[in-house]
Amino acid sequence: MSINNLIQRSHRLINVIFALVLVLGIAVSAVVYYKGDYIAKKTADLIAQEVPAYDLLSKLNNSLIEQERFFYEFYATQKQDDFAQGYLVTNQQTQRVFAELLVRFGDIPPLEITQNSLQELNKLADEFVLNIIAAETNWDLARQQLRTITDVRRATSPQIQQLITLTENKVELSEQVILNGLELVRFFVVLYGLATLIVAYIVAKALKAYLSTDARNQRLSLFSTRNPNPVISLDSRNVVTYRNPATKRLLDILGFPEDKTEWLLANNIGEYQKQILEEGKAGSKQFEYQIEQLYFQCDLHWLEDQRQWDMHLTDITERKKFEQELLFKASHHPQTGLLNHYELEKTVTQLCESEQKFTFGLIEIRSFSQLISGQGLTVASTVVEEVATSLENILLSIDKEGCRVFHVSEKSFVLVCTSDLSNRQIDSLVQKIDQRISSTIFHCQYQVQLDFGFANFPQHGKNYTQLHKNSLAALDKSASSRDKSHVLFNLKLGEKLLYEQQLIDDLRVAIDRVQFELYFQPQMALSSGKIIGAEALIRWQRNGNWITPSEFIPLVERAGLIDKLGDWILHTACQKAQNLVSLGWSELVIAVNISPLQFGRKDFLSKVKNVLKETGLQAKNLELEVTEGVIIFNEQEAIETLAQLKNLGLHLAIDDFGTGYSSLSYLRKFNIDKLKIDQSFIQDIQHQTADQSIVRTIIELGRNLELKVIAEGVEELEQQEILAAMGCDEIQGFYFSNPLPEQQFIDFLQQHKTV
Repeated sequence: MSINNLIQRSHRLINVIFALVLVLGIAVSAVVYYKGDYIAKKTADLIAQEVPAYDLLSKLNNSLIEQERFFYEFYATQKQDDFAQGYLVTNQQTQRVFAELLVRFGDIPPLEITQNSLQELNKLADEFVLNIIAAETNWDLARQQLRTITDVRRATSPQIQQLITLTENKVELSEQVILNGLELVRFFVVLYGLATLIVAYIVAKALKAYLSTDARNQRLSLFSTRNPNPVISLDSRNVVTYRNPATKRLLDILGFPEDKTEWLLANNIGEYQKQILEEGKAGSKQFEYQIEQLYFQCDLHWLEDQRQWDMHLTDITERKKFEQELLFKASHHPQTGLLNHYELEKTVTQLCESEQKFTFGLIEIRSFSQLISGQGLTVASTVVEEVATSLENILLSIDKEGCRVFHVSEKSFVLVCTSDLSNRQIDSLVQKIDQRISSTIFHCQYQVQLDFGFANFPQHGKNYTQLHKNSLAALDKSASSRDKSHVLFNLKLGEKLLYEQQLIDDLRVAIDRVQFELYFQPQMALSSGKIIGAEALIRWQRNGNWITPSEFIPLVERAGLIDKLGDWILHTACQKAQNLVSLGWSELVIAVNISPLQFGRKDFLSKVKNVLKETGLQAKNLELEVTEGVIIFNEQEAIETLAQLKNLGLHLAIDDFGTGYSSLSYLRKFNIDKLKIDQSFIQDIQHQTADQSIVRTIIELGRNLELKVIAEGVEELEQQEILAAMGCDEIQGFYFSNPLPEQQFIDFLQQHKTV
C-alpha cells in the first residue's frame, strides 16, 4: 500500500472519529444536565420530606413519654391543676404531631396501631383521673392503671421504630438514587475524556503510519526465517523449494539427513492436496499426522498465484499424549486398567451389527460383600486387581483366540469370545479358569471363588441389553446353586425368568389390592396335648391357583416389596390374634415370621409398638420368629433390637434353627424364648440316625439354655413319638393339623383342648 493511500485512509478515519467524539460530547452534556436537575430535585425532596419526618417521630415519642411522666407525678402529688395543665399541652402536641405524620405517611398499619394506642391512652387517662380525685382513691387500681398506661405507651415504640425504619429506607433509597446519578455523570465525563485521548492517539498514529510501513514489511519478510515452527514450500510436484531454519532443527532432532526434508511430509499429503484443489474455496486444509515419536498439526495452503504449497507444522505431541491419556481413562477401568463397561457395550454392539456369533460371559467374585466386611475395602480392592490380572494371564496362557476380558463393576468381569462356544467348550474354559484361580493365593491369603453366567449371540439375545440380562439370569442361577459355578442361559431359564417377572408384577398388584389371606397352623404342647398357639402363614391365590410362600416370598424380597407385605402380615396377624383373645383364648400365642430384610430396618421396633397399640393386642399373645440371618446386616444392632422386643413382653423364637451358620457362637447373645427345629431334620427322623442326633442335640441345647423347643414339619405319629421321647416341648405339622383359614382355626380351637 502506498503512503498516499495510507494518508487518505487516515484522514477518513480521523473525520469519523471526530464526528463520533462530537456526538459523544453532546450526549454527555445532555446526560449531565438531565441528571443534575434530577439530583437537585431528589435532594430537595429529601430535605423537605424525609428529614423532617425524623423530627416528628422523635417529638411523638417524647410527647408520649412526657404524658406518662405526668401520670406518675399526679399519682405521687395528687395536684390536679398541675397535671391537667401539663397533660393538656403534651396531649395537644401529640395530636398535632400525629396529624402531620398521617399527612406524610398516609393511613398505614403502624399509624393505625399507634392511633388506637393514643385513643386507649386518653380513655385510661380519664379513668385514672376519676380514680385519683374520687373521695376514696383505690390505690391498688391506680397502680394497676399506671402499669397499663406504661404498657400501652411502650406498645407504641415498635410502631414508631417501624416508621423510623421506613423513613430511613426512603432516605437510603433517595441517597442511592443521588449517588447513582452522580456516578453516571462521572462515568460520562470520564468517557468523554478517554474519547478525547483516543482521538489524539489515533491521529498521532495515523501520521506516523506511513513511516513504519516499510519497517513492518521488512519484519514480515523475516517471519518464516524466525518462525520457531517448521515452514516448508513445495512446487506442484511436491518438490521442496524452501525450508526455514526451524525445519533443519526438526531434521536434527529426528536424526534425519539434512537434505531429506521430504521425509517430513505426511504419507497421505496427496489426498489433502486433492481435496483442496477440488473444493477450490478455502484453499487450505488442517490435519494431523505422526513422524516417528512426534505428532504434528499441519496447515496446508495452496498459493494459486505462485503455484506452490506452503506447509506450517506445529508440534502437538504433548497435547496428543494428554488426549490419549484421557481416552484411556474413558475406556478403561481405573482400578484394573481393563476395558470398562462403555467399551464392552460398544464392542458387543459392533459384533451384533456384524451378525458375528460370539459368547457373552459374566463373571462375579463370590461372597464379595463378606470379603469387604471381613477384610476391609483396601484388601477387597487389592484382591479385585489381582483377580483381573489373573484372568488376563489365564486367557493368554490358554491361548483362547478372540477372548477379551472387561471389568464392568466393582466385583464383576465380562468375557467376550468371538466364537459360539458350546456347553462343552464353556465347561472346559470355566474349568481352566477355576483351576488357576483356586490354586492362586491372593492378598491376605484370601482364596477366590467365581460364579459364571453365559449367553450366546444370537440365540440368547440380539443386542447388548438382552445378552447382559440373560447372562445375569444365568449368573444368578449359578450363584444360588451349590454344585454349579457356571450356567449357560437356555430357554427354560428364560421362561423361568419371564415367569418370575410376571409373578413380581402380579405381586405388586396383589399387595396394593390386599389379595392375600392369613392361615393359621396350630402348635401343640407335647406334654399336655393342648394347643398353645399357631403360626400365621400367608397364602396367595393367583388366577385360581395357589402360589406357595417358598415360591413368591423370595421374589417379594428381591423386588423390594417385603416391607409393605411384611407390615400387612404383622398388622393382620395381630388383628386376628386380638379377635381370638376377645373370643376367650386369652393365653393363645400367634407366631409371625419376620424377614431379615424387614427386621433390619431402623423403624422395625417402632412399627411393632404401633401395631400392638393400634390392634390392642397384648405383647404376651405375639411371638416373632426370626432366622439366624438377621445378624447379616448388623449383629450388634440385631441383638439390641431383640432385647428391646423382649422388654415389650413379646415371645421370640429362632426359626429354621440348625440351618444357619455359627449358631452356637452367638445364640447365647440372643434374648429369645424358643428354638424352632427346621423341618428338614424332622422329615426322615424315624430313619436317619444323623437327624436324630442333631435333633437330640438341639433339644438338649434348648434345655440347658432354658429355652422351649418346637419342631415343625411333623407329619407322622412315629415322628411325634420320637420327639416326645427326646423331650421336645412343642410340635406343629400336617399330622396334627394343616394350616387353616381363620374360621376353620376357630372351629378347631373349639374342638380341642387349649391353654
